Amino acid sequence: MSRIQVTWVVKTKTGQVKGPYSTEAILRMIGEGVFSGQEMISKLPDGQWTLISKETAFYDKLLEALEGVVEVDPKKAHKMEAETVIMRPPPSPSRNTQNTNTEAKPKLPSFENLGSSQPQNGKFPAIDLYQAPAQVAPATIPIPNVSSNESKDSVIELSNLKNMEKGEMLSAMRGPIVILLVVALVGFFLLWDTGPAKGDKIHLLAPGKASAPLSETQVRDKLNESLFAIEQDTFDSYLEAQNKLVTIVEGSPTNIEVRALLCMVYRELWPYAKQDAQDVRTIAMVTQATRALNVVSPLGQVCESVKLLTSGRYREARGTVEGILESTEPFSLLPVLYGYKAELLEGEKDLVNAVPYYEKAIQLWDKWLHPQVQLANLYYEQQKFSDASRILQDVLKRNPKHREAKLLLGVVEYRGFKKSDTAFTLLSAAVDSKVRVPPLSEAQGLHALAEIYVFRNEKKKALEFAQRAFSLNPNNNDLRQLVVRLGGSDKVKNDKSQNNELLFLGDQYVRQGDFLAAQAEFKAAFEMDPKSGTAAMKAAKCLWQLNQSFEAIEWLGKAMRAEPKLVSAYVLQADYMSQRYDFAGAMAALTNATRIAPNNYEVLRGLALMEFRKNNMGGAVNYATRAVKVYDGDIETFILLSKANGVLAQSIMPLNKKEIERKENAAKDAVRYATKAVEIDATNPEAQITYAKTLAATNGVDSGITYLNELIKRFSYTLDYRVALAEVYKSEDRYTQARDIYEKVVEVDPRNKKAWLGLGESSKAIGLNDKALKAFLQAAVLDPTDGEALFQAGKLYFETGRFEEAIQQFRRVQRLNPNYPRTNYYIGKAAFSSGDLNGAMEATKAEKRLNPNLADSYILAAEIFTTRRQYQECAGEYSQAMKLRPQGAEIYVKAAQCYRQSGSLDVAEDMLALAAARESGYADIYREQGAIYETKGDARSAATAYNKYIGLSPNAPDRAEIEARIGRLGN
Repeated sequence: MSRIQVTWVVKTKTGQVKGPYSTEAILRMIGEGVFSGQEMISKLPDGQWTLISKETAFYDKLLEALEGVVEVDPKKAHKMEAETVIMRPPPSPSRNTQNTNTEAKPKLPSFENLGSSQPQNGKFPAIDLYQAPAQVAPATIPIPNVSSNESKDSVIELSNLKNMEKGEMLSAMRGPIVILLVVALVGFFLLWDTGPAKGDKIHLLAPGKASAPLSETQVRDKLNESLFAIEQDTFDSYLEAQNKLVTIVEGSPTNIEVRALLCMVYRELWPYAKQDAQDVRTIAMVTQATRALNVVSPLGQVCESVKLLTSGRYREARGTVEGILESTEPFSLLPVLYGYKAELLEGEKDLVNAVPYYEKAIQLWDKWLHPQVQLANLYYEQQKFSDASRILQDVLKRNPKHREAKLLLGVVEYRGFKKSDTAFTLLSAAVDSKVRVPPLSEAQGLHALAEIYVFRNEKKKALEFAQRAFSLNPNNNDLRQLVVRLGGSDKVKNDKSQNNELLFLGDQYVRQGDFLAAQAEFKAAFEMDPKSGTAAMKAAKCLWQLNQSFEAIEWLGKAMRAEPKLVSAYVLQADYMSQRYDFAGAMAALTNATRIAPNNYEVLRGLALMEFRKNNMGGAVNYATRAVKVYDGDIETFILLSKANGVLAQSIMPLNKKEIERKENAAKDAVRYATKAVEIDATNPEAQITYAKTLAATNGVDSGITYLNELIKRFSYTLDYRVALAEVYKSEDRYTQARDIYEKVVEVDPRNKKAWLGLGESSKAIGLNDKALKAFLQAAVLDPTDGEALFQAGKLYFETGRFEEAIQQFRRVQRLNPNYPRTNYYIGKAAFSSGDLNGAMEATKAEKRLNPNLADSYILAAEIFTTRRQYQECAGEYSQAMKLRPQGAEIYVKAAQCYRQSGSLDVAEDMLALAAARESGYADIYREQGAIYETKGDARSAATAYNKYIGLSPNAPDRAEIEARIGRLGN
């Protein structure tokens, strides 16, 4: 079979596009030293640009050339040129790529003697200025080596064919010249622009397997070039930095500082990325590998912050960032975290407090333009136009190609200073640029330019730019009105290229807590690009926050169908399903995820969480332990391990040495894992709450309460710690104190469902049934799809003797969620208490079918059989209940009673022995023991047992009856 010929085009560092070349031609030129490996390469006709060193076809040859294996023969370079078609004119002599820049190269930022990380009166304490890296020119293409006896003229420039003899050129290219010229023209139009085409989304570049080790000099040089690119703060420069940093990571895998810098670059490229399963996996993989090097390093926490920010978990991201900033130890990427803190505050519309954090970031790394542009935008929003203009002019002096700064400066000149001519010049130049910028920034500039055209009475141009701006920001009512006024349509076309803009807008709304608006943006993004699983998953998260659980689960299904390898969607759907007690559905989702990623820590953690909610603590610990072995930096797994071990410790009955040891080990593990979680991230609310509750369980409740009070002082902006404190009080039956806290929480946050439920439970415990019912119903209004509040209301009706109303509430819960546990059990209890034994038994059978491992339904069935005097059936039900979970002395006494009345006296005595082993002071043991002896005819032993019963329970309601029995026995 004939082989298809692959052709390539090459883009040099100066932007020249050359080719097309065959694979063999490029290999020969690499061998001659013509290409250094830093050029970009693309397949024709529709390939994407990538570093030539990243193409597997050329990697080995480049490595040989770098190691000096290949001998250089300049004569062959002439032959290489015979295959070349120039696709772009060479640069002018004034921009000769052979010029070198002798300026000092930058070093990775480092800082000393940093002040407090918290602003005081809107300002930070003064500190030593950061010595920012000096700028360096980008690396040039190396000149091929020549022997000393050859003249300078023998060096061949790839961009120059004029010196070649016509005869040689025609003989070499007579046949394919027409085809090559056509391909060249196609390549010219396809690949003229640098980087991806405008609007095209990129994939984040993940490091591959470790390559040949880089020397310290190579690492330093590439790192310097990366830092310079980052400082320029443009899409293209971040793309360049990403490529270089990935190369360093592959050549120096243990360099945690470079890995953290790569995570930071991912964050800047995220708005332009496809944000699909592959990009999510790239960030997760780099984060996991970075934290595995040092789980408590702040550099690893930088990657964790990026992972949280890009996944829309802004609340957790803020906690992580603040935790690092509170550290007294300075480190190189501290200015990046100050920038993140400022962005988070800005997203929450806290502009005043965001300013000093941007100022701190600029102070620590004054060559990095990103925080300067962000601060200028903040000043513009605060109408501090002079400050904004000053910063933006300085940015453009440092990087005249910074399109975002140029757009914003034009807006400031127009709206702030009313200089329409100056603004027009700036905005026109910015609009003509092909540099990618965030959609809202571009929309803002286009909006101002459209208004200027209106002022100039050029309505056609005004409409063109207004519509472009509106397509980027369709939620801007001013833009909508401008488009309509100019005769345009306010209907946004479904264009896949706008998908990222809608995702960006949705993320903005999430930051502000407006989940209703956010889910609309994410849904619109998915409609434009039905293959965007990320958009569907983000919509699902917002819907869950809006208590629309059915729709949330449905949208996760759409996410999985759109991107079958989006593991996070499977895990999240399982999480939501298990919260609704749909364990079969959760297991199906996790099984599918396991097929995609067999040993993924997120999937293993999802399995552990499902087992935890099923009350299978052993299974939860098993899966979570496996997850930790895969990735020991996942804080959520450690939290789950602590919780599961804590519940396990409480459930173990220490009847023998082995059980005592198991209980002690589980308690120690609960403390150990909670401590580990706090060590990883001391600002994670759930980690801190778990640790506090573990303290309360092991060191006494007051230690836990003291710890939570300290957290409340430190993190006053979150209500989680107050709710946790109320839960600790409630667990210790200190209901009045718990109720006071819950009341304050719902006063501040009336939509806090957890606080309303806690308020209802606390009010019920102290006899305020009307207020408890009101709290439960308020919680039900907040989340009409969740049955918990109605279930609690039903229990309140049952406990106050309103059995019919209780049954109605439990039926309502079943209509909302047929999988909700214990509803049939409580229907059975209510029916049993009202005398409806048949209805009670039917409900008990239904509960057994739904939850066969729930011991309570078997106990209720035993009570029903006792009432019916079916003692043998009663004994069987109690035996089954005891198999399902460890029981106290009471159930063994009741089982003994059924065995005695069914004639199995020996088994009854065994039951009492088990009861005494658990609680020897339980009085009812001896009353039943007396009845057994009395049945056997042992009057003396019966009287002794009855007397012990009265001694242990002198105020027993049946004392008179027992004393009469003793009298009849003659003792």
